Amino acid sequence: MKSPVKSFVAVGALVMGLATLLTGCGGEPRSVVATELLDRQGYDAALRQSSRDYRWPADYRPDLDRLSGSSAPGSGEAALAGSERIILEIANSCAWYKSWDDARGRADHSSAEEALTVLEEVLPGYGPQNPDGRRYAREAASRARAGDPSLTRQFAEANCDGVIAWDRTGTGADG
Repeated sequence: MKSPVKSFVAVGALVMGLATLLTGCGGEPRSVVATELLDRQGYDAALRQSSRDYRWPADYRPDLDRLSGSSAPGSGEAALAGSERIILEIANSCAWYKSWDDARGRADHSSAEEALTVLEEVLPGYGPQNPDGRRYAREAASRARAGDPSLTRQFAEANCDGVIAWDRTGTGADG
């Protein structure tokens, strides 16, 4: 089993590399925010603030203490402002994929349909600079609509399981 800290360290390195790459994309200069650096405390505050911008399923909300602890820059290091949103997009995708699969498994058609709507309408919009990720999200949603959980489970196994801790208090769900 992968260590959550090691997994998010790898994601953090990827985020830093992507952020560096993205500042030069599009042919337009990026705003000052794109080059603003956040220390651990600034990153934690940005992650918590940004998490409010996402719609989360009732049964899967990330444990923000653990998510921040495993993805924030280390002591004496910095992260680009906005990199917390990449982590939150991954966590939000995980939450909705897992929620859809769980609802489907318990024949909760209303919750499954709610999650499926997010899979189709929201998740493909994440990572606009990553056309492969957007294609994957569209294909996962299409297969999910057809009742095939293979891509949602594949995403969850690769990006969520053993990496993201869920705050499942008050949901009636098992931890």
